[in-house]
Amino acid sequence: MSELEDHKGDALLISTEVARMLVALGVDWNDEAEMRAIAREALAYHGTDSLIHLAPEDIEGRAKQKLFGLTALMLRTMEEGAELGDHIHGSEIWKALAKALWAEKEAGHQ
Repeated sequence: MSELEDHKGDALLISTEVARMLVALGVDWNDEAEMRAIAREALAYHGTDSLIHLAPEDIEGRAKQKLFGLTALMLRTMEEGAELGDHIHGSEIWKALAKALWAEKEAGHQ
């Protein structure tokens, strides 16, 4: 069914939301060290972590929770595109996050 999805359009929407969450967290996507730090957190995040109750005023916790969910969605979108032989990527922010995720994964931070 994934051949009916608009992976490129989805990538742009995901990129926009990732940018919003990075702004909310004060993360500069041009700063490799900051991106790798948030990538490490994303790789260590587990879906069950989203069941933890966050206070309504916990802006940082909620932004991280959303960012990490978007990261999983981003990876799934790229995977589905690859299954169809299509290279999917979003904006420069998407690429910066993907680069940081790969660097952290290669460094053994999973």
